Amino acid sequence: MDGDANRTATGPLTAVARYAAVAVDQAIDRELTYCIGPALAGQVSVGSRVEVPLGRGNKSASGTVVALLQEVAPVAAAARNTRQAALSAAPAAATDESLFGNLDDEPLMPAPAEPVAARFKPITQVLTEVLPVTADLIELARWISHYYCCPLGLVLSGIVPAAVKKNIRLPSRMLVSLSPLSTAESLSKVRTGKKYRDAFAQACNLLAQGELEEMRLAELSGLSRLVIRRLAAKGVLVRRKKVAWPEPPGNASPSFGDAGALPLTAEQTAAMAALEPLLAGPKFGVQVLHGVTGSGKTEVYIRAIEKVVAAGRRAIVLVPEIALTPQTVGRFTRRFARVAVLHSGLKGSQRHQQWHAVAGGWAQVVVGVRSAVFAPAADIGLIVVDEEHDHSYKQDSAPRYHGRDVAIRRAQQLNVPVILGSATPSLETWHNAHHNPHYRLTALSTRPLGLQMPKVITVDMKMERLKRRGLHVLSTVLEAHIQRVVEARKQVILMLNRRGYAHYVACARCPWILMCPHCDATMVVHQVGDAPIDSPRQRSVVQCHYCLTSQVLPTACPDCRSGIVQLGQGTQRAEAELLRKFPKLRLARMDSDAMRSAKDYQEVLDRFGSGQLDMLIGTQMIAKGLDFPNVELVGVLNADLAMTSPDFRAAERTFALICQVAGRSGRAGKQGLVVVQTMQPEEPAIVHACRHDYNGFVADELPHRQRFDYPPFGRLIRLVVSHKNDAKAKELAAELAARVETAASGVDAVVRLLGPQAAPMARLNEVFRQELLLMCPMAAPLQKLWQRLRQQGLFRQFAGSLVVDVDPIYMM
Repeated sequence: MDGDANRTATGPLTAVARYAAVAVDQAIDRELTYCIGPALAGQVSVGSRVEVPLGRGNKSASGTVVALLQEVAPVAAAARNTRQAALSAAPAAATDESLFGNLDDEPLMPAPAEPVAARFKPITQVLTEVLPVTADLIELARWISHYYCCPLGLVLSGIVPAAVKKNIRLPSRMLVSLSPLSTAESLSKVRTGKKYRDAFAQACNLLAQGELEEMRLAELSGLSRLVIRRLAAKGVLVRRKKVAWPEPPGNASPSFGDAGALPLTAEQTAAMAALEPLLAGPKFGVQVLHGVTGSGKTEVYIRAIEKVVAAGRRAIVLVPEIALTPQTVGRFTRRFARVAVLHSGLKGSQRHQQWHAVAGGWAQVVVGVRSAVFAPAADIGLIVVDEEHDHSYKQDSAPRYHGRDVAIRRAQQLNVPVILGSATPSLETWHNAHHNPHYRLTALSTRPLGLQMPKVITVDMKMERLKRRGLHVLSTVLEAHIQRVVEARKQVILMLNRRGYAHYVACARCPWILMCPHCDATMVVHQVGDAPIDSPRQRSVVQCHYCLTSQVLPTACPDCRSGIVQLGQGTQRAEAELLRKFPKLRLARMDSDAMRSAKDYQEVLDRFGSGQLDMLIGTQMIAKGLDFPNVELVGVLNADLAMTSPDFRAAERTFALICQVAGRSGRAGKQGLVVVQTMQPEEPAIVHACRHDYNGFVADELPHRQRFDYPPFGRLIRLVVSHKNDAKAKELAAELAARVETAASGVDAVVRLLGPQAAPMARLNEVFRQELLLMCPMAAPLQKLWQRLRQQGLFRQFAGSLVVDVDPIYMM
């Protein structure tokens, strides 16, 4: 329960602080107040992870202490009666802790006077072994909860990795040192054999210089580890366990890192000069680094971080894909001694170790994907967001935050600069760079050392189909260039942003199409098994890419018993065609089917960087950030694939993807070549991408956005209401629309409501979906409107059936 209280924002429990506000790791949109028992006095602080009783059954729940309360005002009798009346009238499903906070059933009439603490449940346990959440991260979590309309407990639960919350065992080292005993006392407890005493004497000489790891001491002294343990048991030696800091990656292959610092170009020097005033303070500011692919943005990041580290501060570097992490880490470990890595591809113990390394002050630089923005580092001096345009920075589950925007907010909160780097900045960032006083734009328009941007050839696949019969993923033009490049012992990257073999299975005669039984989506054909693609030993299955339902591929149409056809392209079909047309080709496929762990990414990139592979084919994970000097040819298969999606960002997504993957070519020496295969060669996004013309694309696209008040000229909140019954989903959506319209009438700005209407993916995993869009030129009125709805208990009313997506990226 919340009452009038004096709160302590930070610090340990004081003599008079007897209560704690706890945000539990559940969808309860309020903080709950618990009392702190005498047994836990001195153990509770802001940020502590605790176990608390929740609900009528006092089920144990985890949570985070977000404030310490010195006193809580008594609850008035009228308020108690009102709550009890509401409890009696509420439906059974709603009568739980999420509706009535931390109070148990209360009598209708005021109870006799009792200590205030008696009405509050006590904290059950303080998880002292779990690192507490830092004060600045709690402040950041509050902002995320407010801006992204998500309960604070879910935000804090998302900030701390599961491995840390579960306190998964940390890698450790056993260190050995000499005990305080005198030499005579020590020798009296050691065997009399000469060999044994000589080994012990050698161990003493080694340990006189400081602690040694137990295994290392055994190797150098000749004492076995068993004997060392026995000597420690006798008090002759002292053994202590210490958490092991991360080992730097031992990658020496050409695919990782660089040779070292290179002289800066004039444009890089200008970019550093623009950063100097921000780094010197440090002070908050957003430096947008718009650099063409291969222009040396990473070198600017490193030089800026060197200044930060030299000043005794730390830096966070965000990358959008796990696939980029090994190369990025390799580059940074060449230049910095202590680099921590945070991403979901790590094992639990590794992630816990890296988190401890950051929190303990070991790491100078933290490199990771979206969630690394929450690294618990102290003395942060700079945050870098590489490929800031990438949509992977948007979280697709609660809390639905955008990593780039959270990075900017954290930098503002800490008063430090942030760098947003990209060859294709998002239109929101581009607009801010020209209209927001906190933003500054710096351009890197050329590649270093006089390297040229790659030449681009566009192939019209409609015309290509007239040249030869059958289904071909590769055009004749691309086939010829692959043959030439591979014979010259150069390398190729092909990008097709759709995994699987075929995405459309239909009857050759009747209208039957194979749809997912649970979603409004077609089933996608996948080849499974360890045999080569298209081998007779391969087994074909179909899978829904939304609910992951899978089944065996049918052999005939269930309606007319005619044969079926497999249409559409995927990375597996492209791989099969390549191996059929180029039998000696050494290739690897990089998509989420083939890459199951961070180790898989690293191994493939190692092989490609060392020349063991001629070609990489994959989805968008190979389109960004990878730097391989031997790549001469890049092919974009089905370049207009994203243009078919019902999304106002479709053109921007298409433009960025083509530009990014094209930039993998010709990064050293000879000018590279890019072949873009498309069914719409006249589409402006594709035309501008093939010309490397970002400014031309922006000039074409922004007027369309402005006409309909889409970002960056307006702000959006997308509401999705779902229910297993279609009629009920529509009823809930209509009710929600009415609530929104009523609340919007009191907002001092025009808030447009579009819908309710069926979502583009109207049925997903047996659930029917209706959507509403809230649009406004400014963010503040939308936030005011939504906070009003939250205070009215909207989350409770639509519990489990409402998704709120602020600044949505995916519109399906």
